[in-house]
Amino acid sequence: MGSRDDAHDTARPRIALAAVTTVLFVTFLDTTVVSVALGDIQRELGADVVLLQWVVNAYTVVFAGLMLAGGSLGDRWGRKRVMIVGLVVFCAGSVIAALAASTPALIAGRAVMGVGAAAAEPGTLSVLRHIFPRERARARAIGVWAAVSGLALAAGPVVGAALVDTYGRRSIFWFDLIIGAGALAAAAWSVPESVDPNPGPFDRAGLLLGALFLAAVIYAATAGADQGYTAAPVLSLFALGAIAFAGFVAVESRARAPLLDFRYLRPPAARSSSPSPSISAYSRSSSSPRCICK
Repeated sequence: MGSRDDAHDTARPRIALAAVTTVLFVTFLDTTVVSVALGDIQRELGADVVLLQWVVNAYTVVFAGLMLAGGSLGDRWGRKRVMIVGLVVFCAGSVIAALAASTPALIAGRAVMGVGAAAAEPGTLSVLRHIFPRERARARAIGVWAAVSGLALAAGPVVGAALVDTYGRRSIFWFDLIIGAGALAAAAWSVPESVDPNPGPFDRAGLLLGALFLAAVIYAATAGADQGYTAAPVLSLFALGAIAFAGFVAVESRARAPLLDFRYLRPPAARSSSPSPSISAYSRSSSSPRCICK
């Protein structure tokens, strides 16, 4: 009986790691996977260039803009709980996108997926501390996490091309549903709950300014690839993002419970050795790291 319990205790952290890295993989994958299906979408749905851009950008802009909110809500309501809710929303958006018979419906599905990803992904790094309390095991887990984040971004076009060529454009979103549902089931069983014991007041101003900054800059960067980075709308978006970022820094420097505590970015190690494309910061409690943005 004891050996069975020991095997269970050994397997559970591994399944939890697989669950959170799967969440990371599928949410990062969707930033690039749909690009290879744009030709099919244009042919089948009659989408113009602007709508095709929004098929891609609806996900990335919403994902980036709401990620600060997802991380903050996870600190307060429970990272596992917010992750599970985010996965449910992500899967619902995948169904909407898979069944979409028009481009606006497809864009709406992609935006819903972005909302779900923003809730599900920020907690993936934070919960590793609770899954692996020992430092060496945690370091290995973070290495896996970082490797998966890079792999997902690179694998998007490859996976997308294989799915579209074999099963058609809708298969991308059915694939998202299957992977998301599997991650949901595994996370619900294996991931421990964790909450910031002293979250402080909710930083609404920081949330709004941070979301505006991220959304404006991400959209300007993607629009600039087509319109040119000297186009007036693109420059306006970059300017808006710069103003929002300046306001965000000012607010976070004075907030009692900032979404991003810049004190943790001062040590040289924090500035020079980030494990992934994500920006992570530790909460005021030493027992609970907070991953707030990627």
